[in-house]
Amino acid sequence: MKLKTLRRFRFLTISILSLSLAGTLLTGCAAGPNASTRLIKQVTDGVEGQAGSIKLRNMTLVLQPDSSAVLVGTIVNHDEAEDSVIGIAINGTQGLIGRNGLLVNKLALELNKPVIFEGPSANAFAFVESLDSKPGYRVPVVVILENSGIVELSVLIRERSAEFEGVARPLFTPVED
Repeated sequence: MKLKTLRRFRFLTISILSLSLAGTLLTGCAAGPNASTRLIKQVTDGVEGQAGSIKLRNMTLVLQPDSSAVLVGTIVNHDEAEDSVIGIAINGTQGLIGRNGLLVNKLALELNKPVIFEGPSANAFAFVESLDSKPGYRVPVVVILENSGIVELSVLIRERSAEFEGVARPLFTPVED
């Protein structure tokens, strides 16, 4: 009886140790600090960029039924010096920018006053009248800042559905200031 209990104890001990060792070996990550899953920085569809103290956040394009594309995202100036967005190019085509239903030549970027493209708190718009690409692809978007330089992004195109259902091409008066 004692021999049977000793065998059972030895079998359970060896089994537990074997399973622990196998679990450790099979779930370990051999890539170390350069593991591809560890280096992922983009957790949403929107991309981010920066030029000095100007930060571009969650930039995405929403393709419209008429093949125009509307830019969604936020630009924030974290510097005392005022700057401006003086141009946006989407897939090599000059985009139109504006505020309050009017086309403008530049969008002022004041300290900690975000310029928001689309959504309930939008205070500006940017779009291109024709985009020759499909949802799911990325296209180059270039944001030209008056003082801080140029920011180049590779922006994802989304279709007008789900969380982007309400994103529409803006209505504007074609008068520039």
